Amino acid sequence: MSALPMAIDGGTHIVSDLFGIGNGFRDNNAWLASLTNSILPAAFYAGDALGSFNSWMRIGTGVLFGIGFAWLGFPKFEEFFADVASTIALKFQRAGVSL
Repeated sequence: MSALPMAIDGGTHIVSDLFGIGNGFRDNNAWLASLTNSILPAAFYAGDALGSFNSWMRIGTGVLFGIGFAWLGFPKFEEFFADVASTIALKFQRAGVSL
């Protein structure tokens, strides 16, 4: 679920690039300029430089993915490594080594 925003962002870039790099709707973001009535600086709408709409979308979707991965993935890692630790401790115990 946390990959969905990143998939939408990347998918719209792929579709935009099918029109030709530099010619797609995600390159100049004219749709966003008309939606916001161009109240933001022109550099915000065009390209992918730091501070532009595209860079903010990349940062935002990446952060959402990272939070989702940590929230869902870390408990699984903890469970896995706890199982590995108990297996290793049992092997040490059978070998007569105390921890």
